[in-house]
Amino acid sequence: MKEPTIKKVAYGIAMAIAIIIVHFIDARVYAMPPIFALFLAIFITYLGIVFINKSGRLDQAISRTKYNLINAVVVLVLFVAYFAISG
Repeated sequence: MKEPTIKKVAYGIAMAIAIIIVHFIDARVYAMPPIFALFLAIFITYLGIVFINKSGRLDQAISRTKYNLINAVVVLVLFVAYFAISG
C-alpha cells in the first residue's frame, strides 16, 4: 500500500458526508426511492472528490496510526449520525 495521505482520508470523509446528507433528506425531508437516493449519494460524493482533487494541500503524507485513527473516527461519526437521524 502506498503511503497514506490526507487526501485519502478526505475521500472517506466526502463519502460519509454524502451518506449522512442523503439519509437526512430521505428520513426527514422527502422519502426517496432507493435508486434515486443511491444516485444522489454518488453525485454528492463525486462533487466532494472533485473539490478534494482541486486542493493541493491535501497531498501531505501522514502516519499509518493517524490514518487509521481518523478513519475510525469517521466510521464512528457515520454510525452515530445514521442512528441519530433515524431516531
